[in-house]
Amino acid sequence: MLAAGLLAPGLLAPRMAQAAGEATGTLGRILRTGIVRVGVWLEAPPWGSYDHNGTPDGAEVALARLLARDLGVRLRLQRLGVRDRLPALEEDRVDILAALVPVVPATRRHVAFASPHGDLVVSVATRRGSPVRSVADLAGLRVALPDNTFAAEEARTLLPPDTTQLLMRDLVACIDAAAHGRVDAAVSYGWLLRDLSLSRPDLDIEPRFTLAHAHHALAMRLGDPDLLRFVNTFLHLRGADGSLAEIHERYLRGTPDVGPVFR
Repeated sequence: MLAAGLLAPGLLAPRMAQAAGEATGTLGRILRTGIVRVGVWLEAPPWGSYDHNGTPDGAEVALARLLARDLGVRLRLQRLGVRDRLPALEEDRVDILAALVPVVPATRRHVAFASPHGDLVVSVATRRGSPVRSVADLAGLRVALPDNTFAAEEARTLLPPDTTQLLMRDLVACIDAAAHGRVDAAVSYGWLLRDLSLSRPDLDIEPRFTLAHAHHALAMRLGDPDLLRFVNTFLHLRGADGSLAEIHERYLRGTPDVGPVFR
């Protein structure tokens, strides 16, 4: 059904209407109500942010809009904080998360993931003159960690035991502390450091090395096989026709390192 709809977009809406009475769980509700609720994290450029008009934008937002279009329904974006992503899904406030949720054992216990479509790179950043070149060099130093993030969880297990770990409210606070010498290094994401290098070349901060790596994916509630199957098929077909690569190029300035695998 989806393949035929994507190959002939004009046929998609009638096919979705016919399927509304057949689909179960969340997918059936989405098709019957004509609305898909997608949770997004809008403090994570270039994946989630706002354009110059104050409209939600970014790679994950663009993916959510493409998914809603192929479902033939209206998109209702819900802005979520980093701490509220999984609770919003589990409490049925959203149907899907397009919010940089890492595919790791801790999150797999709570949600069902579609095929991964991107990478999360956890990096350590310092001021340009710092001698830090590896994780061993952080021994005895002060390192800022963004509270309640995948980056912080990974860093806690990888940093030397005598490192002073300082939890801060968010990624920006960590970078600011490192850039102004209040800490010796900051744990952040590769995307933020790259974004800062382009938007704030005057900022005294640069990535030193990669600390950890994970994929991220669209997330749904456990026990929703129809929705998961639809989303995986959507990712497979939109990957095959170049739509995902176009989104990646537009927002991330390159080709994706991860391609969805049909399952």
